[in-house]
Amino acid sequence: MVSNLPQEFRRYQRNRNQLRHIFEETQRTLEIIKLENFFPGENIIEELLPPLTLNKVTHILDNIPAIVVFGQDNKAKASLVNNLLSADILPLSNDSWRWVKLTYGQTNHVNLTLGLEYEVVETLQANEKSWSTLPIEDLAKSISEDINCPTILEVKLNQEVLKEGVQIFVVPNNGVIKILEKGSLKILPIFLYALGEQPLTEENLEELRDLKETYPYNPILFISSLANISLDGTDAELTESEQHSLQSRLEVPGVSKESKSDDSINIDKMNSLGLTWLDQLSSLGFLGMEESVEVHQLTWLVGEQYINNSSNLVDSCKRTDRVLHFTRGCLQNYLINASTYLNEIHTTSLRKFILSAFDMARKIQITPRRIQYAQQKENELYASLMKVVNEQQLELTELIQCIIQEMKDDIAGSDVYRYQSILNDDNEREWTVTVRVAMSEVQRFVLSRLGEKVAKELVNSVNCLRETFVGTLQRCLISLENNYEHDSTLLASDALKQILSAAYNIELHNSSPSLVHSFLERLRQLFQSLPLPWAPTPTLNIAWRRKITIDILNSLSAARLARAISTQFRDKLKSSHDAFQTALRSLENYYTGKLERTEEQRVAIRKYHAPKLAKLALESTSMMDAVRFGIPQYNKEIGRGQYGVVFACNSWGGAPGPCAVKSVVPPDERHWNDLAMEVYYTRSIPDHKRIVKLRGSVIDQSYGGGFGLGAAVLLVTDRLSRDLYCGIHTGLSWLERTQIAIDVLEGIRYLHSQGLVHRDIKLKNVLLDMENRAKLTDLGFCITEAMMSGSIVGTPIHMAPELLSGHYDSSVDVYAFGILFWYICAGKVRLPYAFEQFHNKEQLWTSVRKGLRPERLSQFDEECWILMEQCWSGEASKRPLLGAIQPVLESIQQKAERGKSLQELDAQKLHESSAEQIHPVLALAEPNNQRGAVFSPLPPRRKAFRTMNPVTRPFHTTKIFQTDHIFYTAEPV
Repeated sequence: MVSNLPQEFRRYQRNRNQLRHIFEETQRTLEIIKLENFFPGENIIEELLPPLTLNKVTHILDNIPAIVVFGQDNKAKASLVNNLLSADILPLSNDSWRWVKLTYGQTNHVNLTLGLEYEVVETLQANEKSWSTLPIEDLAKSISEDINCPTILEVKLNQEVLKEGVQIFVVPNNGVIKILEKGSLKILPIFLYALGEQPLTEENLEELRDLKETYPYNPILFISSLANISLDGTDAELTESEQHSLQSRLEVPGVSKESKSDDSINIDKMNSLGLTWLDQLSSLGFLGMEESVEVHQLTWLVGEQYINNSSNLVDSCKRTDRVLHFTRGCLQNYLINASTYLNEIHTTSLRKFILSAFDMARKIQITPRRIQYAQQKENELYASLMKVVNEQQLELTELIQCIIQEMKDDIAGSDVYRYQSILNDDNEREWTVTVRVAMSEVQRFVLSRLGEKVAKELVNSVNCLRETFVGTLQRCLISLENNYEHDSTLLASDALKQILSAAYNIELHNSSPSLVHSFLERLRQLFQSLPLPWAPTPTLNIAWRRKITIDILNSLSAARLARAISTQFRDKLKSSHDAFQTALRSLENYYTGKLERTEEQRVAIRKYHAPKLAKLALESTSMMDAVRFGIPQYNKEIGRGQYGVVFACNSWGGAPGPCAVKSVVPPDERHWNDLAMEVYYTRSIPDHKRIVKLRGSVIDQSYGGGFGLGAAVLLVTDRLSRDLYCGIHTGLSWLERTQIAIDVLEGIRYLHSQGLVHRDIKLKNVLLDMENRAKLTDLGFCITEAMMSGSIVGTPIHMAPELLSGHYDSSVDVYAFGILFWYICAGKVRLPYAFEQFHNKEQLWTSVRKGLRPERLSQFDEECWILMEQCWSGEASKRPLLGAIQPVLESIQQKAERGKSLQELDAQKLHESSAEQIHPVLALAEPNNQRGAVFSPLPPRRKAFRTMNPVTRPFHTTKIFQTDHIFYTAEPV
């Protein structure tokens, strides 16, 4: 059996080369993504391809697998190697050996190298004379040898078992693990451990501890160098309780005794040496210990746990078949590990791209609406503030008069503490200070106090407008300006603040045109009352200042001040409004270019980069499935579609039941991308009882040109008994058909909850199990809404009218369900008569756009017909939500369970129509159960309806980004 080792290594090399190609394509794709700057400010390569993952992948793909033989002593190692090669190549001695590397060569040849890099010139006995067993002198380890850079005896042998890159390293007794850990040998070790004729020594145990600590996930195959350690009778020195404890340590959880293979260890037939080994190795955690097994579990594959080869004990060196099996498992582990790391990169990248596509679609839809909303609300705010100013001119005049009178009363009376800064001046100045300066000072004080009081009252009058406009509008502007690259110009949010704070900034000063005339007139009168030069010089004391203040207040005109304030307020509003409009236009111009770039990026993600990564993900997952389970062996053909052929398969990959294999040969790159996205979406869907499970995928390299164009992709799914077309054709009861309708609806709702749109709901894509319960299949057109490219897909009679325009959303599945429900209610698979008259699909599509729908049959009751009509409504916004359809179907099913005929249902409906209760099917026409609903508080007259009818709008997670309906009815935030 060891003779098959070259085949295993050849298969590994072929698969490794394919993985290397996938890895190189992955790196190239990520480099392109980085150069196109899809994610500014992010180190996208390091995020999607972390250094740790990069090191793991390159370690597996750049290094070569090799069998590394450890052992208790050199005699045990030599015995094991000689049995593997079926030749006495190594001498059975326990001398101190150096590293030995055995590889294939057409002629036997021996040379000495330093760390596999430099050849050491040294005379070797094996090159001086012919040999069948290596001379001990050539194997002897030099005393002066550097333990960190060992010399390796490379032996080329003309042995079939060493072909196809098989290489065997026989290691010395110490310093080995450090050399392996350094990675200078560039190998992927497959560990064999040769057991000698004695129990493991303390040095052996210490070496095994270090090996387990350095390579915790690498299994080790322990092989006895003796011919056989099993005896027919037992002479075990362990007690019965010790043997029971040992047996419990060796038991693998979840594996029954009946399921154990013939290769499992039979403790009852082991002698004392074998039991001692078992006890020592199990105490180190090598045998039967679950934590020593690395499990790569993909939840979308099989339900049961896949367990890699763990460490094991072979009771005889003659059983070389176990070495082959163990080596195959180790090689598969390396391939699976590399595939898993690559697939993690692909799925993480795809997930990020799809989420980014959602964000991009949201930005493209919401940004213009936000700008439009900000424009509209600011105009409303500006108009409201101007209206306040224009309509409150008289109130403002009266307010100023009251404030002037209040100030005069305060100064003339005893309440002068507010004016101490201008009246109480301890330093009575002589006439050296001019009257003009003093009066200007008094005037500035009076006007500032007056302005403060007027502004306070004015602010109170516009506070209600602030509460109405500032919240949503300000948040909308801030969200737009977060990433806005602007110069030193005013931002729209700052201009909005100026508009809202215009009332706070009212200032009355002596440069105001409406006050200059009044001030100069009063100043002229005061100069006329000035004393003559020969008269005594007056002092500017408190009395004089009080008199001047009152005179200034008396000279102020409330009407003129009101006009001045209104003019100033209007000017400030106009200036801030103009600044806002300018800033918003600049913001709009910025986002116009940015959204064009965003749309270009979204198209690039949707059409090129996401499909490319999906194709790489398909290749990596298919590699895992092929390595683990092989190519499925399918039997007879059970179906044929436009894009593939479906075959029956008895079992594959540990599936609990029979499987179906869909063979697809994509003819070009576009179909490859579509298939890859299908597999990705299907694989990403968690298990659901109404969705057919994808068990795995394999790329058949023997078909066509192998990996890439021309290869066949085998998709393995659960196999059900028949599809809905066959079920209706052979006959299903009305009760069974109503249950199928509910099952299909549940499947569609689940897909929508995952952000996916099926886009091809029809009879052939609904499968039935043995109990006639339905599951959705063939997710070939399934896609997330953000990734939809507007392509026309689906089956013509099930396609919604908007599919022909390329602008559609998840409501197309509701339309298709309405057509499917027609077949379910009709109980036949014949095409509706309204559609039979057309000779081609172009005529059919033209008529469907004009409103043509399937005809009403005589067996349809009013309830079912209304449901169909509402589902296939020509306007997507008027189609009911899936959550509102389900109670209607459940009501129909309940009546079917009670055994009522269609005529009885009509009679009951006629009776119920006389009551005030509204039937569930009629509730579908209510706005809150339709997709384009604008939500508003229900009027009081609907209170009775809400109490009697439990149908309410459910939380609908499928419409993540509505295009023209629900999304635009809400105010942007």
